[in-house]
Amino acid sequence: MKHGKSLGSFEFRTLQVFVTTAEQGGMTRGAEVLGMTQSGVSQTIAALEEAVGRQLFDRTVRPIVLTGAGRALLERGKKILADVQQAYFEAAEIEKAQLANISITMPESLANVLGPRLYHRAGAMARSWRISNALFPDQLSRFNAHAADIMITEESHVSGMIGVERYTVFTEPYVLIFPKDFPLETELGPHLSASKFIRFSLRSSVGRKTEAQLNRLQLKFPEQVEFDSVTGHARAVSLGDGWGITTPLCLAQTPDVFDDLVVKPISRGSFYRRMSLVAREGILGKATETVTEECRAILSEDVIPSLVERLPWLEEFMSVGEP
Repeated sequence: MKHGKSLGSFEFRTLQVFVTTAEQGGMTRGAEVLGMTQSGVSQTIAALEEAVGRQLFDRTVRPIVLTGAGRALLERGKKILADVQQAYFEAAEIEKAQLANISITMPESLANVLGPRLYHRAGAMARSWRISNALFPDQLSRFNAHAADIMITEESHVSGMIGVERYTVFTEPYVLIFPKDFPLETELGPHLSASKFIRFSLRSSVGRKTEAQLNRLQLKFPEQVEFDSVTGHARAVSLGDGWGITTPLCLAQTPDVFDDLVVKPISRGSFYRRMSLVAREGILGKATETVTEECRAILSEDVIPSLVERLPWLEEFMSVGEP
């Protein structure tokens, strides 16, 4: 390849496409995350290679891998994107006293409870808000592609991430749910195999963590039905189709089914989920801490008291903030 063109051909969006494609491990997945066609990504990468005068991907192997030049550009490119975004937010805070926009991604089990209340309390912090819900793989893709500024997810997903600010929002237990007049003992044990176990799918972190704990306890239940949706999961149990394992915040998404459920603590083999908020380090200024504190306040002042009113035993198992 001949020597590259001038840096005038090198655009911010082009660099963003390259970094996302490299992080996603290929042009197909990169296109999905960026909302582009695969041919559009391919053309953008080809133009970038022409501009820098080097091959950035080795296309002779599948899946494609970065060349030495590509690895060097990825390392520098990630820093450039972070620096540009930091400058953007700093300018917005200094000149406008608010952010131009903010994008937050969180799981379904939090979006309906936290999202509207968070915007109601802190809406003046940014002129434009986007609050989305997704399973963790999609959350991470949005965050890595700079399509989300803040991600709220389970601590185990982000404990090894570098270059981020991380705050614990809350910790909650997993609980058992049964329909009214459930004929079996409402304790976790092998006797429950006589009824259908209504699962969360392994696509969800709740589902994966539940299955891991059941394996540790050497409990096996037939695979008959599973849900991605916390709403669908709770409603299926409330209709008497079986029993399930969920969390209090998942149940808070569907308060109308509480009267049709029996909710019990897990006394044998109890386990918890800790939810954390992460943002790229230094990018949002004080906004990251503000969002964290508002989420904690919503939970401690509104959401958890409502849950404890229905389930008084729950109070000792819930906590907000750092452990």
